[in-house]
Amino acid sequence: MNKKNVEFLKDQIKYTGFGEGYESQLNEKIGKELKEFQLLNRTEFGNDVVISRLDFSRSESSDLYFFNRYELTFRPEHSEQLMSQTFQIGKENNITQKEAYNLLSGRSVFKEYTKMEKDVILDKYIATGEKYNAWTQLNFKETDKYGNYKFQTFGDNYGFDLLQTLQKLPIAELGEETTAERLLQSLQKGNLQSVNLVENGQLQQHFVAANPRFKCIDVYDMNRNKLYQNQQQAKEQTNPQEPSLENKTPRPRVKKSGPSVS
Repeated sequence: MNKKNVEFLKDQIKYTGFGEGYESQLNEKIGKELKEFQLLNRTEFGNDVVISRLDFSRSESSDLYFFNRYELTFRPEHSEQLMSQTFQIGKENNITQKEAYNLLSGRSVFKEYTKMEKDVILDKYIATGEKYNAWTQLNFKETDKYGNYKFQTFGDNYGFDLLQTLQKLPIAELGEETTAERLLQSLQKGNLQSVNLVENGQLQQHFVAANPRFKCIDVYDMNRNKLYQNQQQAKEQTNPQEPSLENKTPRPRVKKSGPSVS
């Protein structure tokens, strides 16, 4: 058995967000010299129970095993629909289990990608080595031939700046550099993040999520019910006596979306 291979697989599992404690299972499966095998993971995010199946296969030319992909499945709270998606595993910048859960929950994730160019001779796409950042979300109206939801990406040129858009809301956490940085990082991972909004001179706890497609921030109450998703609606909520203006999503200037978080 290749011990370095086992250690490498353990690290891949860990850094893709599935935790530790898989060494004995890996040793058992690999020791049987199986052509392919699966491991199961059960995790809870809030009230949602998430089941993931991790797929491994053996190389056709050596004794090495590879972590190829994982399928994540859960039924959202108060929903009858079972959500499921397969996520491929590459050499770097893989979508973590929590990010996958966030994507299937309808939120967006900010990731670093490698640009690909098509090799007309080999008739396939080759990595160029050039990196770029983009927001990613799932298109629940379209699936590929395997039944997975197709991805939508929104790069720098799309015009969504996370920090600039957050600053249109009276978020107390933006007043301090450390808490502001943590807020940005959490939203870039696709999390529904708790914040304090200044409303009528008082702090009110809410949840927020990045919505790059509509260039806005979605705002939720503490029961996670959506309240509004743009600055004008926020003004109407916090200053009900002010005259109503035309309800338009603000369009921030094109800038980079802050630090990349993998």
